[in-house]
Amino acid sequence: MGSKTIKTTKIGRLTKMGTTLAKATGKFFVKKTFDRTLKEAKDLKVKIDVAKDIVQSMGELKGAFMKMGQMLSISDDLILPPEISDLFKELQKDAPPMPRSDLDKVFLKNFGKIPEGLFKSFDRVPLAAASIGQVHKAVLPSGEDVAIKVQYPNILKATQNDFKNIDQIKKFFSLIFPDIIDVTNLVKEMKRSVLQECDYVKERNEMLKFRNSFEKEFPNIHVPRTFETFCSDSILTMEFLDGDDFEETLKYSQEERDFLGQLLFDSYIYSLFRERKIHSDPQNGNYFFSRKNIKLLDYGSTREFSLSFVKRYAAILLAMEEDDYSLYKKVIIDLGVFLETDSEDIFQSHFQLIKETYNPYTKEGSYPLLEVNPFLKVKDFIKTIDLKKRKFPREEFFLLDRSTLGLFLKLRRWGSRVNWVRAMKKYRGPLDEEIRLNGFD
Repeated sequence: MGSKTIKTTKIGRLTKMGTTLAKATGKFFVKKTFDRTLKEAKDLKVKIDVAKDIVQSMGELKGAFMKMGQMLSISDDLILPPEISDLFKELQKDAPPMPRSDLDKVFLKNFGKIPEGLFKSFDRVPLAAASIGQVHKAVLPSGEDVAIKVQYPNILKATQNDFKNIDQIKKFFSLIFPDIIDVTNLVKEMKRSVLQECDYVKERNEMLKFRNSFEKEFPNIHVPRTFETFCSDSILTMEFLDGDDFEETLKYSQEERDFLGQLLFDSYIYSLFRERKIHSDPQNGNYFFSRKNIKLLDYGSTREFSLSFVKRYAAILLAMEEDDYSLYKKVIIDLGVFLETDSEDIFQSHFQLIKETYNPYTKEGSYPLLEVNPFLKVKDFIKTIDLKKRKFPREEFFLLDRSTLGLFLKLRRWGSRVNWVRAMKKYRGPLDEEIRLNGFD
């Protein structure tokens, strides 16, 4: 796909995505209505055709719609058929870049110079073009190699307009997941997250916080430095990092993959339960690896949690570990996952489901993830519930679940043998003691 200026008006974006969704819905509806003898393979082909249309429009529009596609791309074969999730993965690497004239406008507006007047050298071919901006390699006047993240012109306005088209976003989710619950809370959290990604000043501050935090606890995780003189609210200049991509790490030895898996898991549990803040964009393109180090990029999407929420999340895990149904039921109602008026059967079934999924990782020692797809079990459970009158649970779960899924998929593909209990005891332990003494309030 070639360079294109992004549509930013509400009408322009509404028309583009609306036409695509109408076309996609039409394809799916016609096949379902008039050819009910289609075999599963043919039905999948229709879904692939639908996904292709949606992915192409997302790549051109960027902003919130492209971000939704990227979120789906991390699911591998756990949630969507691999043929469809692979299409959404294209949004991680093949988005069309902005035109040269737009790139110059951003630099002129922020620094009064085009890139070549600011840097010793500047590569106009982007290393990556994503949903909010694109990344270029350059050399500072001092000689240091840097990566420069440049925000698309007016992408904030375009993204704000996307969320005014709330019905289209809901239609998109219902097309991909026909039986989905009310996604109002999910869309609310997505809006907060995507608009945050447009704030490069905040991202620079987040990078500094994570860098300081990981430097002390996890020196093998590298967060890039930023260069404030060459940063603005729409340009972020940072240390240039490279390394092996995720696919290359699959060639590492098992011991090396074990080391990286343990490092990822430990840092995630530490971030959640000690710092109460997570890096919440787990797509593989945000990581570079070596056999003993992880370089973690892109801090546009982070999520901070209140102590109250983290304590309740810890209480769910503690209830699983100690087979405490009473604690489980109290906290699950408090978090809005189920209602107090729901049947006892629903609570008991859900309790058994998450115990069955979680308990294998409460044993001492190091071992890999089970070779099962937990989402199939969740899917079977959901079939027993009427979702139409239910809302997506509290918005905190959206990015938390997304990050957990990204971690899960990396550890699964590595086959990492991880000591799950050690990190939980070290970083969640103090919360557990408080919950045992005083409950989660």
